[in-house]
Amino acid sequence: MDGVPMHHDHGVPLQPRLDELGTISPLQSAYPTYATPYPDSAASSAPSEDPIYTDPAADEDKRKRNQAASARFRQKKKQREQQMLEQSREMVDKTKKLESEVDNLKRENTFLKRLLVEKVDNMSDNEKALLVKTTGLGNKD
Repeated sequence: MDGVPMHHDHGVPLQPRLDELGTISPLQSAYPTYATPYPDSAASSAPSEDPIYTDPAADEDKRKRNQAASARFRQKKKQREQQMLEQSREMVDKTKKLESEVDNLKRENTFLKRLLVEKVDNMSDNEKALLVKTTGLGNKD
């Protein structure tokens, strides 16, 4: 039967024995055939002979969709950058206003302290004693 040894009880081809295979060299162009454990299997590790078909219309559609997605991404990125720039400008303006308010409050505080010191300096001893008594502050002089 084509030189393939058969099992004497079942008529099933036997696997070739290791000593029957001989040596296998990477330089060999053809390797010995083996009986596969699953003869009905159509699976093969060999590359397919058929070229891979790609639909040019599908490729063009994919390219256009990718192009549109890229454009949308760039637009959103530009929008985010403009929003961040506007927020940055608003924050700088707010900071300037707050710094100006702090400066004004410092000037007002200094003015009021001077006014108070001048007022206290011009008080009579009775008025100073009354001030100390009503505020609970000791005379720092």
